[in-house]
Amino acid sequence: MEKNLRCAVIGMGLLGSQHADHLFSHKNTSVAAVCDQKAEKARGWAEAHACSWYEDFTEMLEKEELDLVVVATQDPYHKAPILGACERGVPYVISEKPLTTSLADAYEIREAAQKSGTCIKVLFPNRFYPLDRSIRLLLRKGYLGTPQFGEMRMDDSIDVPRNLWGKDSKKFSAISSPAFFLLSHAVDLLHYYFAPGKVARVYAKGKRSVIGSEFDFLDCLLTFDNGMIIRLKTEWTKRMEELVENYVQLTAEKGGFAYNKTPGYEAGQGLRIYLEIPKEKAEEAAGLLEQEGIHAKFSYSEKMKAYRFDLKAQDKNDFDWNEGVCLYADSFMENGERKVPFTDLEEGIRQVAVVEAILNSAREDKEVILEP
Repeated sequence: MEKNLRCAVIGMGLLGSQHADHLFSHKNTSVAAVCDQKAEKARGWAEAHACSWYEDFTEMLEKEELDLVVVATQDPYHKAPILGACERGVPYVISEKPLTTSLADAYEIREAAQKSGTCIKVLFPNRFYPLDRSIRLLLRKGYLGTPQFGEMRMDDSIDVPRNLWGKDSKKFSAISSPAFFLLSHAVDLLHYYFAPGKVARVYAKGKRSVIGSEFDFLDCLLTFDNGMIIRLKTEWTKRMEELVENYVQLTAEKGGFAYNKTPGYEAGQGLRIYLEIPKEKAEEAAGLLEQEGIHAKFSYSEKMKAYRFDLKAQDKNDFDWNEGVCLYADSFMENGERKVPFTDLEEGIRQVAVVEAILNSAREDKEVILEP
């Protein structure tokens, strides 16, 4: 197929360079330009791939005719290039998570997008993993019944704030925290699983640790508009060899699940779902997963008196994280509803609102109620 989206990537760090690599190789996209304040990063990639490079995104947006801009700068610096793309009339923007690190900035982007007609989506590849898709599917089809309460923890090794950004790591970790760096992923996943439910109230406690950011640790209670409660904990100072540890658990009316999404020390990756429903309904659920290309081992647990689904990522259930940006790019050219909904601008703003509420709750030591 002829490549028909002319793309540019702003921010050629770890993620930006990976996005550029995949868009360069993708059948529906071509990379016209890359940009980074550190000229050597942009120039090196551009020379290897025969495209233009810039230090200043404003100059790039003025000179290049672009269909899609991917913003992959560090978390606090997404707003300016997104606004620049809107002002230049670029039709499509993909922002790395989070959209912004303040709700006021997110609203400013919404206003600019409404004026320019720019379609903005926020990149959250976790939604595409088959194990995460199975959770959303069984919840939406009612097999688990009404979700009641659960927990999620999403932690990073202390190596992340110390070393992930090279010589800039100390500077960046001082102005960031696991709130937007990690909880943006967590909140988006929770909204994805439990849609159309939304986080309505938050109460959080936080603590500064050895890195020096405002909060290196946060523990939160999230109450959804349907009454469900999720305990959400994050830190980025954990001493562990693994880069990330991510665990999710849910208790629901007719069952529940435990999910080692990114396993920690001596834990295996996988998802186990229990359904306390009639056999024919459990078999129906198994068939539905199979129809979606999701492979699960189906059995009955005498101990739990429930039907059990065991899913492993390596059992044809894996997904390449880096392919996410290509799927997002393709979505701008598609008509109709996809099996996996993308995080649009309003979902991205809602995620920012929840994380900002968590931070405000921890700062003020009180519950924060989100606007509908």
